[in-house]
Amino acid sequence: MQSHDERNLFSIKTIWLLLAISLNALELFLPRIPFLPWLKPGLANCITVVWIIRFGVKDAILFTLLRSWISGFYFGFSLLTLSLSLSGGIVATAAMGMAWNVLGKRGLLGTIGLSITGAFFHNSAQLLVVYFLLTHNASVFYQLPFMGAASIVFGTFAGLIVPPVWNILNRMELPEVTRNFSTGRNSLTVKNAIICSLVLLFCFSLFAINNILVISTIAVIFTIMITLIRRSWKMITYPLKFWPLFLFILSMYLFFSYGKRLPVVSFLTYEGLNMAGLQILRVWIWIEAGFLLTQFRFHETFFSVLGVLFRNHYATLIAGILALESFPDLLSFAKSKESIAGLNFLRAPSEAITEYLQRVQSSISDKWKDGVKANSGSEESPLEAPPAEEERKKGGYVSR
Repeated sequence: MQSHDERNLFSIKTIWLLLAISLNALELFLPRIPFLPWLKPGLANCITVVWIIRFGVKDAILFTLLRSWISGFYFGFSLLTLSLSLSGGIVATAAMGMAWNVLGKRGLLGTIGLSITGAFFHNSAQLLVVYFLLTHNASVFYQLPFMGAASIVFGTFAGLIVPPVWNILNRMELPEVTRNFSTGRNSLTVKNAIICSLVLLFCFSLFAINNILVISTIAVIFTIMITLIRRSWKMITYPLKFWPLFLFILSMYLFFSYGKRLPVVSFLTYEGLNMAGLQILRVWIWIEAGFLLTQFRFHETFFSVLGVLFRNHYATLIAGILALESFPDLLSFAKSKESIAGLNFLRAPSEAITEYLQRVQSSISDKWKDGVKANSGSEESPLEAPPAEEERKKGGYVSR
């Protein structure tokens, strides 16, 4: 049985995690820039800053991993988007954690400085992933000055809303988690773990294939296989949802590649066309492979790995499980008119976001209170419980 303090910690971390994911959901309504499809305001960064101050760096990295995974689980999972999200999130959280430990605790760096640091490292890490996974073209780094400026703008905004968000998070009345989490084994099977590992290995091995005919055949086979598994013709065109990404790949290879020029269109090269086609097909396969990983319950493998790497952070792991289960209700509320009614995100963005978080928090609390009796019992957690952890609790913040 978990103590009252442990259950209260489950509640705090679960709702904080859900609030961060709700900010990710809010960003989905923002239009994407065609040649910078991964660039986002990073609103959830404000909660990451609070998490670092309250629970420490390592726990914040676990929070970032869970947030990225749950967002992908419900909003559309693909290897590419998960790679971008995880790389940017982990590097940014580690950088902010280091900055907090070295400067923040001494009062030399405030929430704005922390957020700008996180935004810059997040964008830089994603740009490196784009280079290695998508383009292999140094021209992609022409975006660095623009992304640096965006980091200052978005980081400053996220840092400014940390104080009101901190107040919201710390004055919430939280319903206590009533479920029991035992030390039973999780439902991960060796078969699924092996298949998921092989799928991941295969996806990265596509870099070794440079024959357009071979990789086209693989793309067709994967698309047919996923269509049959999902029993939906929509799977044939599903990757086209990521058209800004394909447009970016096309532009990088067509306009920034050297080689033999086409006689009709002299600024294009045969090599650029070939490399663009190869990379677009690789990304197409990665997107389709995401459904294959879902079919073989990759989330169980993912949580099992986290359970080993973060064994002394049991409360955060449980919060991830509870957040994964609770998110459909949150998503339903986030999509409703009630969640954003009367909010002006253009004229008063800070006030609108804090009010939005308060509404989301109230919705979560109401759902939990309604389900307290129904959820009481001895349901087992799909993770093994480690020895009791000592959660670090640090108070206070400074805004600079």
